[in-house]
Order: sequence, then C-alpha cells, then structure tokens
Amino acid sequence: MKRAATLLTAIGLAAWMWPAAGRAQSGPPAGSQDSSSSSSSSSKAGKGTQPAPPPTPDGSDPVSRRINNSAPAEHDVEVGLYYMKREKYDAAIDRFTEATKLMPEYGLPYKLKGEAYEKKKFWPEARQAYQKYLTFNISSKDADDIRKRVARLDGEIQEQDRRRAAATKP
Repeated sequence: MKRAATLLTAIGLAAWMWPAAGRAQSGPPAGSQDSSSSSSSSSKAGKGTQPAPPPTPDGSDPVSRRINNSAPAEHDVEVGLYYMKREKYDAAIDRFTEATKLMPEYGLPYKLKGEAYEKKKFWPEARQAYQKYLTFNISSKDADDIRKRVARLDGEIQEQDRRRAAATKP
C-alpha cells in the first residue's frame, strides 16, 4: 500500500512538472502570437538567407547521412583499433573499410587502414589508403609524415617488383 502511494505521488509530481518543462522548451502555444519571434523570423528572411532544404525521406541527403552514420563509423574505427592492438589486421581492415563506406568524408579510417595494410606488407593497398587520407584537410605535420610513408612504400613496391621480376627470369 505504501508503494502504491509513493508511486502515485511520483506520477502526480511528474505530471505537474512535465507540462511546465514542455512549455519552456517548445516556446509559446500554437495559437498565440509572439511578436518577438515573428519579427525575428521576418528579419532573417529579409536578409536573403534561405532555410536549409528539408531532409529526404530516405536519409540520403548529406546532413542526414552524416548524422545517421557518424556514430557507427566512429564505432567501427574504435573496434578496428581494438583489432589492431591485438594484431588482427584483417578484421581491423574490414572495420576501417566499413567506416569509410558509412562516412566517405571521414579521413581517420583511411590512415588506419593504411597502417593495417602496411603491417601485413600489402604495400600497394597501404599506399592507396594513405593517398586517400592525404586528400582530406589534415595538419601539415601529419601530412608530412604520411608523405614520407608513401615515399617509403614507393621504394618497397619497386623493390618487390624487382624481386618478382628476378624470380620469374629463366
């Protein structure tokens, strides 16, 4: 009996406070005219700014895609890093690839995918991932480091090709 009374009190308190919180966040009721909001909206429209286009129902517009995919992409990167620490490079590459599919404009998975390919000694794939990473707006120090890696990988690729050619000669 005491629990029921406590529960009813909590429900009553929530019902009493809930409408006040809703009104504070949502603004004036639909039927009332607020002169400050109507004048500010007309001044914004007069300056030539256009409202953002409405999102597409399927979520394919860039803003919706970023909102819907950023958390899963970041999660894929975190899981990929977990696999990298455990030297499971194939699994890490899969997660980084999935992150790039979700958010192609997210640069970090490309860099990490290059590192994973480099650990596996897959030089051309590592070089390609690093080149893609360089297309993003990154710090000059990081870009210099990646360019040095690409140059080193170019040497490794040439050496690998030379060995392969020498091994196939009769």
